[in-house]
Amino acid sequence: MDLVASAWMTRSLGEPVASVTLEEDGTVLVGGWDGSFKRWNEQGDLVWSTQLNDRVNDVAVHDDCLVATAGLHLVCLERATGEIRWSHPLEGSSDAVVVHGGTVYAVSSVYDIEHNDFIESAVWSFGLDGVQNWIQRMDERPWTMMSFKGDLWIGLGRPRCGFALVQPDGTLVHSKGPVDSPVTSGDSNHDRILFGHADGTVSDDTATTVYTLPSGVESVACVEGGSISADEQGTLHAHASKGDAGWTSKGHPVEAQCEGFAVKGELSHWVARWSGMEGSLEILNGKDGSSIAEDESMHVRFLQRLGDRIVAGCENGDVHVWDADVFERRLSATSKSAPADENPRKSALQDKLRKLRER
Repeated sequence: MDLVASAWMTRSLGEPVASVTLEEDGTVLVGGWDGSFKRWNEQGDLVWSTQLNDRVNDVAVHDDCLVATAGLHLVCLERATGEIRWSHPLEGSSDAVVVHGGTVYAVSSVYDIEHNDFIESAVWSFGLDGVQNWIQRMDERPWTMMSFKGDLWIGLGRPRCGFALVQPDGTLVHSKGPVDSPVTSGDSNHDRILFGHADGTVSDDTATTVYTLPSGVESVACVEGGSISADEQGTLHAHASKGDAGWTSKGHPVEAQCEGFAVKGELSHWVARWSGMEGSLEILNGKDGSSIAEDESMHVRFLQRLGDRIVAGCENGDVHVWDADVFERRLSATSKSAPADENPRKSALQDKLRKLRER
């Protein structure tokens, strides 16, 4: 199946994609490595385009404003027009941003080339008006920041490791976690939050080990009924809520993953891989890990799902959006038109060659 051809919308940012965000109304926000920042509405029309001073690494949406990390700066923009309300330089690179309880929280880190490591990090708090509330400096780099059930959490690297609750006044309530291993990733949904560690441990907010992978955790996705984690070897591991192991899927290192919308009555799981030379996007059955569709010609860097849509941002600047109804129809049409004994990859290649001849 040609996944690009099955997309509801394809647009170009004009530079490598650095972040993707889907809004509740179907709007798509995409930031680039060189500071390009664009917003398309639910019909696929360009609403605005603006240029920030550096890579748009993370975006938080709140009411009529957007807050983005852009290189060394934290920037607040008008959601409707893209005009900048305020901008503040942070110490080092601005890594992540969350609007939690009506307050803007950002994480920054300073990297030392000589030491080949991060030497200082900080959590910042700002009002939506741009006034700084406080800054909390630390030796550890917060590799992930998440809002979960009224609390703000950060996952920490060395030396302390573990995770911490960020209090409104800037106090950090630290928990060592179940292992002395840096937190490398994390994810949350409506009923749970998980942290992935460098030694392969996946833990929860009670500092309990939920399960352990054979190598370091690259990413973890909380999904309905459990979680799906990617290890350093490129293997996806599905686990039930209590940690019971399910299916696995091996391949090249995982660049991005997310739970997908239902396909043929079963929730799907989308995974982007990169070998160092070739990229692929595969859609798996979330229940048993079987392959639904795959495209081996895409270098997807970022994936996000909201409701019945999924957005992918690519290294070449392409932005693809899939809609559940459109995808299901095109998948059914492909299944009906392809002979039962035909190799689907061969069929997809033949379709591409046919399109080239028709031009």
